[in-house]
Amino acid sequence: MIKSRIARFAGIAAGAAFALSFAPVAGAQTVAQLQAQLATLMAQIQALQGGSASASVSFTRDLTVGSTGADVTALQQVLVSKGFLTIPAGTAYGYFGGLTKAAVARWQASAGVTPAAGYFGPRSRAAWAATMGNPTSGNTTTGGTVSTGNTGGAITTPGVEGTLSVTSAPVSTGTLFEGNKNATILAFKAKAQTSDIAVQRVKLDLGTATTIYNKIYSKMSLVDEAGNTLASANLNSTSVVKDGSNYYLTLSGFSSVIPHDTTKTYSIKADVRDNIDSTDIDTETYTVRLAANGVRGVDGAGIDQFSPTLATDVTKTMSFSAALTESATLTLSTGADTPITQEVVASEGANNNELDKVTLLTFDVRATKDNVLLTDLVATVTRAAGAATASSTYLYVDGNQIGSASLTTSTATFSDIDYTIPKDTTKTFTLKADIRSANTTQTTIVASVANSGLTAENSVGDSVSKSGSATGNNILVRSDGPVFTLVSKSITYTAGGFSGATSTAKATFVLNIKAVGNDVYFGTQAASSTFGFGVYKAATLTTLNVSSSTSWSVPASGVVTSGLSTGQAFKISEGQTATVSVDFIFEGRQATGALVGTDAYAVGLESIKWSLTGNDTTSSTFMAGRSEWRTSTVTMP
Repeated sequence: MIKSRIARFAGIAAGAAFALSFAPVAGAQTVAQLQAQLATLMAQIQALQGGSASASVSFTRDLTVGSTGADVTALQQVLVSKGFLTIPAGTAYGYFGGLTKAAVARWQASAGVTPAAGYFGPRSRAAWAATMGNPTSGNTTTGGTVSTGNTGGAITTPGVEGTLSVTSAPVSTGTLFEGNKNATILAFKAKAQTSDIAVQRVKLDLGTATTIYNKIYSKMSLVDEAGNTLASANLNSTSVVKDGSNYYLTLSGFSSVIPHDTTKTYSIKADVRDNIDSTDIDTETYTVRLAANGVRGVDGAGIDQFSPTLATDVTKTMSFSAALTESATLTLSTGADTPITQEVVASEGANNNELDKVTLLTFDVRATKDNVLLTDLVATVTRAAGAATASSTYLYVDGNQIGSASLTTSTATFSDIDYTIPKDTTKTFTLKADIRSANTTQTTIVASVANSGLTAENSVGDSVSKSGSATGNNILVRSDGPVFTLVSKSITYTAGGFSGATSTAKATFVLNIKAVGNDVYFGTQAASSTFGFGVYKAATLTTLNVSSSTSWSVPASGVVTSGLSTGQAFKISEGQTATVSVDFIFEGRQATGALVGTDAYAVGLESIKWSLTGNDTTSSTFMAGRSEWRTSTVTMP
């Protein structure tokens, strides 16, 4: 069957040769195409003739330039099939010449046979036998050099001469860090013209100093646009060679075919050493170039093609910085969900004076440049006036409790929490506390965390740089009283108004009020300022010489209005909640008759008066000056 196929192809080839000898020459291109077709047919015949021989012939003698025979043919056929050798059109197999020597040297470099001189001797025969006649089955490593063999297929333009053109390709980064792996440091575009070209060598110019290869880079690789690593080398005094005043690294032992009239992009990737001397990082930049004629490829005619012409045509300079892990940072800030200043009633426990896990503070911790392990955290919880205390404290993140600590002299220490904050990520922590011993006298509690209270390390166990702080708002604690929740706030402007004003502004506040631990009483409007307001100009509390009024209605539900003393408007029974809407109106003119002006004004709810017995008077002022309890602005024309 094989002989029949050989005979058939031989007949075709002979006919093609006969036709070619008499065919009219329609143009050089047509003749070249016919010659290429003939060369392809001859190569197929020779491959079929030697196909079984390559598998059956054993190499028992040394082969070198001038050798002939079936073993030379078998060697050449495998080298061709693996992309190490291209046989020019019309050249017969079986003679060991210069092309075969160069191909054997390329295979030796990929297979780890040293020296890679092109002499097929005992070492080469042993390596050939070890790979079962397949010199590129899997990656081979030797002397720090790795080759993955061939990509891009075989030459499809036998006998055709080509041109190789190499130009620079962009590299996105200009700064590398200690420990970077497989970072792109140079890139180039290679274009094959007229013929397919098999790129088989890249030579890099590393400059005039040894620093670049023995202190900065540890390894360099050639990678094609598909991500295949074609060759790589560990940088040392063996792989890097000095020629004149410059040092060079040659990556070879591969074959990457570029189809004719197309372009492929290649990258030089490098591993940066883990520990670089600070002087070499801070004061130097390092340049890698393609050497002049640094890219060598073989065209369809078996001719070596070289590019670029100059060593300055493809070049890239890199600067270096300490490892990202060494510059990792931790930034602390107050969280957006930190409770606003508010009154809290502790109404639990046997003596109605306790409240568990009150939120005091939320704070954000952001890690940059590396994962950061937060091992310990110290929070400060201070208190003023009253008898209430914060006892046990708790630390949460993502809704999960990660630590607890007793409060000792205003300090809560959370040890061994060992929580990792991923690189370039912000995590929000929540600090809570148990309230104990509250009474009717209000106690102010404030929590804070300083960056000095954070103990953290980067991914290699070194301390990280810390900055920022977080401080909560006042949490006002008592054992009995109302809890005020602001439902809504608004302000509107209207022309005209009361007392002959040319314009008026109306602010409306809607509150939910819950009585906790006891009944709570509220006075009538006639009993004076149950609700106190302030007018703000440019965020500053100001006094305007204009008329104003406050009005509100007794809630329709949730309150008691009967059996009250004079001056009392309603009572909210313990455990009940009522909603109150309060309006504050002020004029847009001064007492002299002049307009207030075109400034923007806002209204803030500043105080609320209430009573536990109906006879005493307590004023809640925690909302005074707080923007959360202030309307937006309105301009009075």
